[in-house]
Amino acid sequence: MRYSRRLYSRTSAPKNVWLLVGIISFGIFILYGFLRPSDTGILGQKINEIFYKFTGVNRFFIPILIFYWVWYNLKSKKRNFKTDIILSLILFILSSGIVKIVSNILKISSEHSGWLGNNILMIFSRIFGEIFGSIGIIILFLFVASVMLEISIVELFWQAYLTIRSDIYTWYKEISLLRAKRKVENAIVQSQKISRYITREKTQQNQTQKYITSTITPNTNIKPEQDSRIDNKKNVNEIEKKVLKSDTKNVSKIIQKSNYKTPPIDLLSVEQTQITTPIDLRSRATLLENSLKEFNINAKVVNITSGPVVTMYELELEPGIKVHSVLSLKDNISLAMRADSIRIIAPLADRGTIGVEIPNPKTRIVKLREILESEEYKNNVLEMKLPIAIGKTVEGKSYVSDITLMPHLLIAGATGSGKSVGIHSIIVSLLYKCSPDNLKFLMIDPKRLELTNYNGIPHIYDPNKESVNAQVITNPKEASKSLSGLVKVMEQRYEKFARVGVRNIEGYNEKMRDRNEPEEFYILVVIDEFADLILTVPKEVEDSIQRLAQMARAVGIHIVLATQRPSVDVITGVVKANFSARIAFQVLSKTDSRVILDTNGAEELLGRGDMLFLPSGEPRPIRLQGAYVSEEEIDSIVNFIKSQNIKPYYESLSKTIVYEQPKEKELKQMQDLYKALLLIKERNRVSQDLLKAHFGSSSKATDILSLLEVRGYIYKPEGTNRWNIDLEKVNNELKKINIDE
Repeated sequence: MRYSRRLYSRTSAPKNVWLLVGIISFGIFILYGFLRPSDTGILGQKINEIFYKFTGVNRFFIPILIFYWVWYNLKSKKRNFKTDIILSLILFILSSGIVKIVSNILKISSEHSGWLGNNILMIFSRIFGEIFGSIGIIILFLFVASVMLEISIVELFWQAYLTIRSDIYTWYKEISLLRAKRKVENAIVQSQKISRYITREKTQQNQTQKYITSTITPNTNIKPEQDSRIDNKKNVNEIEKKVLKSDTKNVSKIIQKSNYKTPPIDLLSVEQTQITTPIDLRSRATLLENSLKEFNINAKVVNITSGPVVTMYELELEPGIKVHSVLSLKDNISLAMRADSIRIIAPLADRGTIGVEIPNPKTRIVKLREILESEEYKNNVLEMKLPIAIGKTVEGKSYVSDITLMPHLLIAGATGSGKSVGIHSIIVSLLYKCSPDNLKFLMIDPKRLELTNYNGIPHIYDPNKESVNAQVITNPKEASKSLSGLVKVMEQRYEKFARVGVRNIEGYNEKMRDRNEPEEFYILVVIDEFADLILTVPKEVEDSIQRLAQMARAVGIHIVLATQRPSVDVITGVVKANFSARIAFQVLSKTDSRVILDTNGAEELLGRGDMLFLPSGEPRPIRLQGAYVSEEEIDSIVNFIKSQNIKPYYESLSKTIVYEQPKEKELKQMQDLYKALLLIKERNRVSQDLLKAHFGSSSKATDILSLLEVRGYIYKPEGTNRWNIDLEKVNNELKKINIDE
């Protein structure tokens, strides 16, 4: 609590000063007399003896009350000694009762609580009973202490709850990251074991085949078999050369980076309007102070920060004024300031003040060029992988963030609140930084109006189509297929990273740069209207979004999800759990605000780009004015990129499936077999329904069941339809796989 008053006034009488000195001296004297009565003479011994019989151990509370009276006299000119002395006496009496309660719990002699404590507890026990009487004494003591010290116990408990919750959240986040790392490491180790097992099994098969041919056929017949093996080797080498040639062509296309030139900043316009002058701000601050005085709230505006749309006035309350009294006057303040809506932030972190955000009489548009030319953008853009210009804060500073740190972004707001303009500012700011070799956009626009302007730029990506045919997806069913294809791309990247021995895309690209090999690009999925996809193909889209949001961050795939219908059937718990970074534009109700941000506030926004941005891991959202980019500016930027005639290139899923090596298919088959053997050992039974529930596919369960039967791990006796298991063979096979060579 901050006090700006002086300790005492120069015009105060000297008698008051000497009275305070005398009271302080007396308090020190009796405190020392209670501690060492033999050193304070007859007076100190008598005082100690009287108070020990009367109050017991609680006599040490008397000097504390004396020092409190002195402090109360110094900190406030307007003091009421009668009320304060009465409260002090009540507090002292209740504290004696608490001492008696503690002595009863510890089973100590009643002399330590004195005559006063024994009688107080006895009175409350007769009225309320022993248990509830003790609770009543403690509650009354806390209430009187909070009134005297001007402290809100509810706020103290609330702050403690917030700190504990944030600590638990950070701890859970670190634990989940460690678990994810361990899963990746275990997957890498398991794939290495299975690959060694495959090679060992192949060598055993070759040895048995050599033995059979040597025992059955004579030596004269070995030559033609060796010739056939040589022919097979030649055919295999020719196939490998063809695949390598095709791959080297693709690699040369990737390594030969496009000469992408970022659009010039002159394609973006600048808004030239004046903001409110400091004289206007000071007069509005005086009006705010006077409007609060009408309700007997003495507050002072200690700081003013003016932004493009709103101005925040920091209020410092006088001691004794509760924060809730200001919060309850929000509508009255809005009426006095002639504002449509205001927003009160109480309290401001690390400032000890209350923030009142009031709309400016004259607002101005924040253009994207202002942010791209700001010092905040220039200082941070080099350290960010995918920097986006979001807007300006209430203080008027540019706010820039990195999508790779979010790692996914949820945008929601009512129609006309600025949601689509916010998406365009994100895309355009990335086009000013990232070339098509570093970033690809998978754009889904069911409305067919917002994102189709970007057709033709080399950044467009579709995993199911060739790079030449990639366009912005407008059909919901095609969007579902593309998202499913992106899940396969994610799995392929994980397998590729596991073979190289890295954990994320940054480590993979760093190794590829050292080897002078092609790097992987980032993929940003931009969905303009998620509600329409959920309405048309809910199951497929939600499953793909869930998998991508949970796992795709490490392989460089990020999602920007936007919707104008912030309801629980669209923004489900699965979506919210994986989208920690969120932007809320103006909504119609507090319920919609809680769906997006888990807190109120978005219903008080002004619209036209006014937003609340909740960064990942932050407890409170930040108010920003979103950057504006017009359709003419977007068209000019897209035409500039198209004029460079850069041919887009990436490997679609069709290519990767054509050139997939047989070893990888065999490796996947052996991995499924190994998982099935572990499941059989754990459950001690096998059936098609069990395998279907574990692997999620009926056809896959049938294939694995037939493979287990062919290998001899399971069999059906005659006359029965139940599978019997050869547990000894299953255990031996698992031991072979787990042997480290």
